[in-house]
Amino acid sequence: LAVICKEKGHEVMGSDVDNEFITDKVLEEKEISVFSGFHEKNLIWGPDLIVLGGSWDDKNIEVQEAKKQKIRIIMESDLRGVLSREKITIAVTGVHGKSTTTALLSYIFTFANLKPSYLVGTAYIPDLGVNGHWDSGKYFIVEGDEYARSKTDLTPKFLDLDPDTTIITTLEWEHVDIFKNVEDMEKVFEELIQKTKSKVVACGDWKSIQNIIENYSEKAVIYGHTSESEWQVSDFDQKLHFSEFRVRKKQKLFGSFELNLMGRFNALNALACIIVSLQYGIELDVIREALKTFSGLERRMNVSHVGEITFIDDYGHHPTEVFETLHAIRQTYSKRNIICVFQSHMASRTAAFLDQFSKCFQDVDAVVLVDIFQSARENDIEIDTKDLYEAIKKNHRHTYYFGDIQKTAKMFKPYLKSRDIVVTMGAGDVYKIKKLMFNE
Repeated sequence: LAVICKEKGHEVMGSDVDNEFITDKVLEEKEISVFSGFHEKNLIWGPDLIVLGGSWDDKNIEVQEAKKQKIRIIMESDLRGVLSREKITIAVTGVHGKSTTTALLSYIFTFANLKPSYLVGTAYIPDLGVNGHWDSGKYFIVEGDEYARSKTDLTPKFLDLDPDTTIITTLEWEHVDIFKNVEDMEKVFEELIQKTKSKVVACGDWKSIQNIIENYSEKAVIYGHTSESEWQVSDFDQKLHFSEFRVRKKQKLFGSFELNLMGRFNALNALACIIVSLQYGIELDVIREALKTFSGLERRMNVSHVGEITFIDDYGHHPTEVFETLHAIRQTYSKRNIICVFQSHMASRTAAFLDQFSKCFQDVDAVVLVDIFQSARENDIEIDTKDLYEAIKKNHRHTYYFGDIQKTAKMFKPYLKSRDIVVTMGAGDVYKIKKLMFNE
């Protein structure tokens, strides 16, 4: 959002806690200054507008100072909503896969020379550069977040958007700290469907999506693996560095595609992009070539190497994401020794899905746990990493737990061997393990 505001001609500065984030490099490259920590003096440059992240509220010292100075304050979700009303907006939503789908769709539109604007929930996308961009074209492709607008307003952020088309990739229970059950999630996604002006492109493989889409047949376009879907992925074949699949429309062969990403779930994400791209007039040959050349995005099965050791870094933090991602990696590297270094994200999610987490590491040879990435809002939840360790150990005998990231890096490194695959997985800072072990 900061990058987009600067590209629109505004002077932009900001404040944040003194931690390392994957977005730091983007802000530095775009010459956007960030104050380390919060202080009244950070507002001395005289901003006209404060955009407040969802983690902060009236207790923040800069918010208090802004109110004293009568500077207008809006939430970051409000700003996304404003941007969505300036162009034809395509919202990409879903519990899993929305960042990859948003990035891939943005790349296809860029490849087709439509000069789209876009906003993706990651830091760096090699084929696009930064994760946010405001261009001259008429389309805005934005990742729609189902999480709460703020600490005090639990309305999902994506309900601030005004989409022409919405993609729903997946829907199951998640964000257990704000949604009591999957039915609560179904209600807010149905609100988004009602707000969508044109089409809702939704994956019918998910029961919850079936539940909410059946009353909106006039705007629904259903895709998935099953023959009941209007658009179907079939004959998926995972190669070493890419995948191949066919698409059927109303059970008739539509075309064959090559995707430069791992995993059957990414073939589904690609199909959603194919459908939407066709809807807005992009030629099929252009779409096909874009799928072949898209190289992915940061923290989404991001592959790198240190000597003969392969590292794959992924943001997966829900049991479904963990299982599907590790299964895709096993299909790709079928004969290699695969070790997953997993950092569970938030105590509430760990407690709610403890049984599912205990069963989702079957495709790896060993599991190394890092301390749970905790939220300050969850001090009352009594679960720790030892509980997760005991649960996984029952189903996977090669499960290990050393402690925090620094201790894990020190204790784990001596066990690494040539040709190992090390998967760092989680929504916290587990990606730092590689740097700590090899000073990279």
